[in-house]
Amino acid sequence: MNIKKLYKHSVMGLYGAAYAVAALTMTVALDVSTVAAHGERSQEPFLRMRTVQWYDVKWSPETVKVNEHARIEGKFHLAADWPRAASKPERAFLNVGSPSPVFVRLSTKLNGHPWFISGPLQIGRDYEFEVNLRARIPGRHHVHSMLNVEGAGPIAGPGAWMNITGSWDDFTNPLKLLTGETIDSETFNHTNGLFWHVLWISLGVFWIGVFTIRPMFLPRSRVLLAYGDDLLRDPVDTKIAWVMVVVTLGLVWGGYRYTENKHPYTVPIQAGESKVAPLPVAPNPVAITITDANYDVPGRALRVSMEVTNNGDSAIEFGEFTTAGIRFINSVGRKTLDPNYPRELTAIGLSFDDETPIQPGETREMKMEAKDALWEIQRLMALLGDPESRFGGLLMAWDEEGNRHITSIAGPVIPVFTKL
Repeated sequence: MNIKKLYKHSVMGLYGAAYAVAALTMTVALDVSTVAAHGERSQEPFLRMRTVQWYDVKWSPETVKVNEHARIEGKFHLAADWPRAASKPERAFLNVGSPSPVFVRLSTKLNGHPWFISGPLQIGRDYEFEVNLRARIPGRHHVHSMLNVEGAGPIAGPGAWMNITGSWDDFTNPLKLLTGETIDSETFNHTNGLFWHVLWISLGVFWIGVFTIRPMFLPRSRVLLAYGDDLLRDPVDTKIAWVMVVVTLGLVWGGYRYTENKHPYTVPIQAGESKVAPLPVAPNPVAITITDANYDVPGRALRVSMEVTNNGDSAIEFGEFTTAGIRFINSVGRKTLDPNYPRELTAIGLSFDDETPIQPGETREMKMEAKDALWEIQRLMALLGDPESRFGGLLMAWDEEGNRHITSIAGPVIPVFTKL
């Protein structure tokens, strides 16, 4: 019997070794490349389309060296058709989304005011933001504007590729303390941090080790369930526990006193909130009422029927529909399109059944079509499976003087299957 078991285990070991060698061979032989993932595409379409509607976003410059400054700026509108499934932006924080801390954020401004603490934002209003960065890690990185909303999570805006050249070893982040001392926050107290990590991990391993060898967890659990904890009360365990209590409290108190003496001037973590008034409401002569909307599944097109009224003194023409950072434009919108805006987020697939300008005082029934493969590439067609099958976005029009008028539109959408 022992010989049979030995033979069986030997064969299984050989099979395992052969499998490992085959897996290693496949890994070496195949061309394994880095995946440039876009996490924003995994977010539900209703979050990207009907919460924060970004526009006029710019990234500059496209290429910087380590320690050089960069900037992300733009505007966003908080849609009035905010979904019920997402928490309202009663506490929000403007942030930057990147694959890792490839930049250091130096400052953030909202409507020209410093924004370093989260605070409330008003639904239905617009805000202008500016984030100043310093390049840290070399590489080609996909960087987003992002709004973190308590209860709803991070809502990513459009992203663009930014290149950082140079060496990470050259990065420095000098900060001047209240005492007048200048430190480099990239390496400041690095050894001290490692020391405390090793110390607390060692104490934890020692504590677990004591109950692993005297005896192990499973026998202790069985005794506890069968007879209670009387049999488990060992004087040695009690002594070790008291030693651990004294050591732990001593380390905490001693570390606190040392830090107080070493750094007498400290700023506590801020628990308040930043309150910034939204941008003034600009006069908008364009009034839009959505009457019907459907999404052509095989045609990859959103079709919207609407009633448009021009209450202004100048004729208007529609040129852009922006949703989830994707800009659908026609010949009118192409004239004002920022050439540096990411091409992968631009679609020349916007059309209307009547392209003639809408005259002052005129009310017209119009049909808009936003058609492009980006609906599927960006996974926005998943809106048909959302708990609320509704679309949202910003529809932009220009008058004869070149003034832009932005209207946030939203409504229910129905999937249809038609021939291309």
